[in-house]
Formats: sequence, C-alpha cells, structure tokens
Amino acid sequence: MFTLEGKLTFINIDQSYLKKLYGVCSEVYYKPSGYENKPYIGILINKNNRKYVIPLSSAKEKHKAWKNVNKECYLIFETAKKSSMGQGDIWVQAEGEHVKHILSVLDIKKMIPIVDGVYSRVNINPEDGDTDEVKKYKHLLNKEYSFCLKIINEVIGKANRLYDKQMKTGKAAKFCCDFKKLEDVADQ
Repeated sequence: MFTLEGKLTFINIDQSYLKKLYGVCSEVYYKPSGYENKPYIGILINKNNRKYVIPLSSAKEKHKAWKNVNKECYLIFETAKKSSMGQGDIWVQAEGEHVKHILSVLDIKKMIPIVDGVYSRVNINPEDGDTDEVKKYKHLLNKEYSFCLKIINEVIGKANRLYDKQMKTGKAAKFCCDFKKLEDVADQ
C-alpha cells in the first residue's frame, strides 16, 4: 500500500532519468527538447520500499474542460476574482465575479518509480535572496502544496487502486504509465 514518504514533499527529478523512463514508456512526462530547465515536480510516495512520484503538471487550456476530480487526476485550483487573472492564467467562470483559477493538475496515471540519487527535494519556503520570479514560483508551489495537503489521502487511495489493478491485470490503461516496464528500468 502506498504511503507518504515522510511528510508531503515535492521533488524535482533529473532529466536524464526521465529520458531513460520515456525510452520504454512514452506516457512519461518528458520532452526531448525545450524542457531541459523545466522542473519535473511531484509528490513522493512509497510502497513496499519502492518510491514513486505523482507528477504535478502545469495548467493548460485543455484542463478547462476537465472535472475537478476523476479516478486518475485532480485539478488543483483556487477561487479568485476574475479581475485578478493575468494573461496566460487558466480559468473558468464560477459564480459572479469569481473564477476557478486552475493552478496545475496532479496526474496519478502518470506516476513513475523513482530511485535515490535522481531527485532532489524542492524548497518551497521563501528566502531573502529569492528573485521576484522565484518568489512568484514558490508562492504558486505553496498554493499547490496547501491544496495537496487537503486531498493527499484520497490521492494515495487512487494511486493504490490504479497501481494494484495494473499489476494484477498486467495491462496499462490508456494514457497511463506502464508501471512494470518503468520499475524494470528503475531497478537497473
């Protein structure tokens, strides 16, 4: 059964490790070019001494049509005033002057096995020397972290069901990472 690896932790994964996983499963979040400096952020979980990470994906236009929750993912959002939305923000109308501002997606079906040495913990705490851009990014990460804290038990339950079903049937669902293939790579 998956559990949190300590307390809720965001991690960033090394791109060369992601490339190896992507080589055996094209559902792994990895882009061969233009993503060298894009962090791969996710939540670290553990099952029988095997670590996995559930990725957070940036909000995209397609997420406007998604439900807040389904068996494979969660929209991470906040309620905000429409007037506070900036160019590039992803949102859908809520009630009155409020909108559902989509921050990111926690994508359980894209979770991957992780091994020590290929990831680092993400510091979401603001520091005096942070640039304005870093402060803004950490502010976003803190919003996502707070949201995830509220739903983490449900997320872990869904991760367990998805993983166990795939391992029992030996079949990866559509758009889902193939956990067995990825574990074979991680073990090497």
